[in-house]
Amino acid sequence: MKTAYMLLAQFEEAIIPLGKVCDDYFGCSLRTAMNKAKAEDLPIPTFKIGSSAKAPYYIHLNDLAEYIDAQRAKAKEEWFKVNT
Repeated sequence: MKTAYMLLAQFEEAIIPLGKVCDDYFGCSLRTAMNKAKAEDLPIPTFKIGSSAKAPYYIHLNDLAEYIDAQRAKAKEEWFKVNT
């Protein structure tokens, strides 16, 4: 099954609040993820809906899926180098 479909089943929305993914997928707290988002230092794009400074950050499901797939491909390549 495609990664994007799995994420859609998990989150039930295409636009996901950063707070729902920061710990599991980026290994950091929401505060750290927000600081990284402000600095454009996360591995995927983030955005706000609205112009308020207090507006939450969001990510797009497809960006997260592409990131996961890229990380998997990289790990698989390294694994094959060691194990073949």
